[in-house]
Amino acid sequence: MFILSFYLCSFACLAPPGQMTSVKANNQMSPDAKEWLARGKKHFLRDEYDEALKTLGRAVALAPQCAEAYYYRGLVRNKQGEYDKAIEEYSLAIAADPHHAAAYYIRGLTYGRKGHYDRETEDYSKAMALDPDLVHTGFPAEILRKKNDWDEEIEEYSKSVAIDPNSAWVYYSRGIVYRLKGQCDQAIKDFDRALAIDSHHVWAYYHRGAAWRAKGEYDRAMKDYNQALAVNADLPWAYYHRGLILRQMGRYDRAVEDFSRTLAIDGSYAWVYFDRGVAHRMQGAYDKAIDDLSKAMTIDPGFSWTYYHRGVSLLQLGKPQPAILDMQDAARKGNKEAQSWLRERGEK
Repeated sequence: MFILSFYLCSFACLAPPGQMTSVKANNQMSPDAKEWLARGKKHFLRDEYDEALKTLGRAVALAPQCAEAYYYRGLVRNKQGEYDKAIEEYSLAIAADPHHAAAYYIRGLTYGRKGHYDRETEDYSKAMALDPDLVHTGFPAEILRKKNDWDEEIEEYSKSVAIDPNSAWVYYSRGIVYRLKGQCDQAIKDFDRALAIDSHHVWAYYHRGAAWRAKGEYDRAMKDYNQALAVNADLPWAYYHRGLILRQMGRYDRAVEDFSRTLAIDGSYAWVYFDRGVAHRMQGAYDKAIDDLSKAMTIDPGFSWTYYHRGVSLLQLGKPQPAILDMQDAARKGNKEAQSWLRERGEK
């Protein structure tokens, strides 16, 4: 319950990344529906759960496609310990907005709480496909709870460890809180304990790898991603993050291989096409870079760096006019590098 409590408070303060569909839907809501949604959020944050359900229900009645209303009702159900109902609400949020990364992620946590680890893994992967930073780099400091709240979570997990020292889930969950707190060494120790109890806990390998990566220990991170893949060879994001490390190390051929393995499992990930495209560009394979970056744009047209890197690749191929168009698109989306490039050349 404690890991869900921690994440729910974190995610409740977050306008979920990549949620352009939700933003558009909210903008199309009537003023009354927006008011009920705002009231429901306030009731949730004040721990007034019955009132939250009532007011969010009014929002849904007025705006049946409001993903945020379903999402917050799911958060309420989780806080009340009604996990099946919470899963139903997150599913409704996803049906209203298939790009709602936070709904996928919290639904995955809820599945994990119920012991449905296959569904947990599937939802984590979908959340990471929509927003890789949602899980792996923690959350922005301004949306996280206070440091002493992290300590309270850790204390509660420690009590659970005293009651049941053979629970891999408790060690794993406490390890995640340590990671979010920035205490990677303590996180690694807890992931070690979880894996000593359950050597097939794929997400413990995965998150321990992320902790090693945060410490700059790339060889150890690679080893853990390899272990995760030994447990589940179809875990696309282990390939993906191993590929990111390889690219950072300048091993572009190997990075491209791992990105390709990710896409062979599921070819719907815009971020993977983007990162493979960048790796191709670093190799000088500009045609391949353009192909991958164009595919990334088709899936997610809103990411400015995709246009920037395709523009750079087009320039390398001696195609200035389409390159300028890409730089202009990147600049319109707020990319400062593209804006600077255009200013230096007198382009608008």
